Amino acid sequence: MKKFLMPLLFLAFLMGCAKEPTNLTQNQAQISVLASLVGQNLKIEKIILAQKELRAEGAEEGASINFEKDKFYGSSGCNRFFGAYESDGENVQIDGAAATQMLCQPRELMDFESALLTHFKGNFKLSREGGKILLKSEEMSIYLQ
Repeated sequence: MKKFLMPLLFLAFLMGCAKEPTNLTQNQAQISVLASLVGQNLKIEKIILAQKELRAEGAEEGASINFEKDKFYGSSGCNRFFGAYESDGENVQIDGAAATQMLCQPRELMDFESALLTHFKGNFKLSREGGKILLKSEEMSIYLQ
């Protein structure tokens, strides 16, 4: 009986240890997405709001965002914006955003800016999707590259 019980206990011990690295790997993946945001100039490729895709078309300067420690800043194609955020690795809470208010042309660019700046607040889930970084809230999805 000892010969049977000892290997069984050893196997149970190994299986218990095997679960921990899986959790670490998931946490490391979340941290690597967050780490990829900090200090990077990320292009805002598109936003999706109310099942409508919007892009910063016609902008002299492309839409972009930069995340630094607890702060973000960027361009919505014409106007500049900035604010503060908090993150737990998987979620990003956007608070206190502000923006310049210049009139821009064409109208599609103003529609993009208005949608982005009006809805870029609250809790966003952070993930990778098809080689892009996705910030997704209940109202809006922002695709970054």
